[in-house]
Amino acid sequence: MDSRWATLPVSLDLGVGLLPSPGQASRERGSVLVEGSSSRKEEARLASTEFGDLEAKLNRISEENKRLSEMVSNMLTDCVALSGGVPASPKRKRIETNTPGDDPPCKRVRADPTPNASKAYVRIDPKNTSLVVKDGYQWRKYGQKVTRDNPFPRAYFRCSFAPSCPVKKKVQRSAEDGSILVATYEGEHNHKHLAQDEVYVGGIPCRPLQQGFGNQESPGFHRILVDRMASSLTKDPSFTAAIAAAISERLVQQKPVPN
Repeated sequence: MDSRWATLPVSLDLGVGLLPSPGQASRERGSVLVEGSSSRKEEARLASTEFGDLEAKLNRISEENKRLSEMVSNMLTDCVALSGGVPASPKRKRIETNTPGDDPPCKRVRADPTPNASKAYVRIDPKNTSLVVKDGYQWRKYGQKVTRDNPFPRAYFRCSFAPSCPVKKKVQRSAEDGSILVATYEGEHNHKHLAQDEVYVGGIPCRPLQQGFGNQESPGFHRILVDRMASSLTKDPSFTAAIAAAISERLVQQKPVPN
C-alpha cells in the first residue's frame, strides 16, 4: 500500500441527518414564535400609524371645508349688502305680503299689468247668446274659451284697425246675472271714434253721401260717385249676372244679317 494513503487523516461527521435533541427543538420553536409575534406587532404598529395619518388628513379636509363655507357665506352677505337688500325666504315674503295695515314698509307695490283697463256693463235679452257689444268701434273676434270662475264662455276681440291699434276687448256674461254682458277693454284707441252715421264698405270707413255739400256738378264729385257705385255693384253677384246677360243680348242684336 502506498504510504501516502496511510498518513491521510480519517474524520467522519456522524451527526449528519440525525434529529435534534428535545431541548434544541424547543428552543427553535420558541425562536419562531417570538419572530411571528414581533412581525404581527410591527404590522399592527404600521396599521395604527396609517390610520392616524388618515384621521389627521380627514380633520384637515373638514376644517378646510368649514373655512370655505364661511368665506362663501361672507361673500353672499357682502353681495346682498351691495345690492341694497336682504333676501327673504318664501315664507317671510308671504307673511310680509299678508301683513295688515295701510302702508306696510316691506310690502312691494305690484304694478297693474293693464293700467288702461276699463269695464262696461250692457243688459241684454237672456235668450240672446250673442257676445257682441255695440260700442261704436269695429272689432274682429279671434278666440273664445270657458273660464274656471264663470260657466259662460268668454270671447276675445281685437280692434279692426289692428295691428296699428293695440286695443283688445273681452266679453263675457256675468256669473251672477246672465242678462248682463261684461266688456273689458285693454288699451286706448289711437284713432277717432266711429260716428253713428259711418258705415264700413270693403273694410274702409266712409260716410254716406249727403245733400247740400260742395259743388255736385263738379267732375270730381261725379268721379267719386261713379267709383263708389261701381265698387258696391261689382260685389253683387246678381248685378254681375245681369250685366253679362245684357252684354250677350246686345251682341246678338248687333250681329249683321247675311244677304
